[in-house]
Formats: sequence, structure tokens, C-alpha cells
Amino acid sequence: MGIYSVHIKGSPDEPSAFERAIFVREGFSWPAFLLGPFWLIWTRAWFVLLAWILLQITLGYLVHEHILPIMTQSLIDFIVALALGFEATSVRRFALERRGFHMIDLVQDSRRADAERRFFSRWSMQDRSSSSEASTVNAVPKLVGLFPSAGA
Repeated sequence: MGIYSVHIKGSPDEPSAFERAIFVREGFSWPAFLLGPFWLIWTRAWFVLLAWILLQITLGYLVHEHILPIMTQSLIDFIVALALGFEATSVRRFALERRGFHMIDLVQDSRRADAERRFFSRWSMQDRSSSSEASTVNAVPKLVGLFPSAGA
């Protein structure tokens, strides 16, 4: 089962905000691990891309000046790629927050399409229940607990 965080730009009260909803799968990201800088460009994570570029320039300089062995550079590159794979969802959420998106929900399902379907059905049910509650505000009081009626 996968867990997806749902991000929208704008207020959840606006129906148009849900048209551009972004679903981010939580967990290890193979594309971020294997294609690090390209994945950073694709997700528009500019600050992390800049840090990655500066690290690569520094490592290249240290190897060129024979301060650092090339095997150490390879090991550091592998560790950075592994860290990026594990932290890809955090990097993606940070980049989305910088672009004005905010997380509104978490959905669990095996595939993204099923998670989207579950999310949109849940939010449409909330809209219907909130509109029906508005029409019957004073009709029946809400009860909390295990008792079937208020006097029991």
C-alpha cells in the first residue's frame, strides 16, 4: 500500500483548486536515486539542485587537486544519491510549498489512480454532508459517545 499526500494551491473551498491537485507518493524514490539532478529539475527543487551542483564542483576540485581520492568521491556521490532517494518526498513537498501549494490530505491506496479516486470521492462526500448539515442545523443534535439517544 502506498501513502500519497495531496497538495493544492489555493483554498479547499474553491472547486477549481482541486483541478490542479498534486499527489506525492511517500517513500523511497527510485527516479530521484538514479537520476538525481534531472529529477530535481523535473520537480523544480532549485535550492537542492544548487546545493547538489556546488557539492559536485567542490568534489571535482578536491579530486583534481589530489586532495581526495576518486573512490571517495564515488562513495560520497552514492551516499548523496541514496539520501536524495530517501528524502525525495520531503524535497518535493518543500518545492511545492515554495510554489504556494499546501498539503490538505493523506490518502492510502495501492495505485495513484485509486488514491485519486478515493480522495475525490471523500471530498465530494464532505461537500454533500456539509450542505445537508447546513439545511438541518437545528433538526437533530449531534451525539458523541456510544449511547443511542441523548437521555439514555
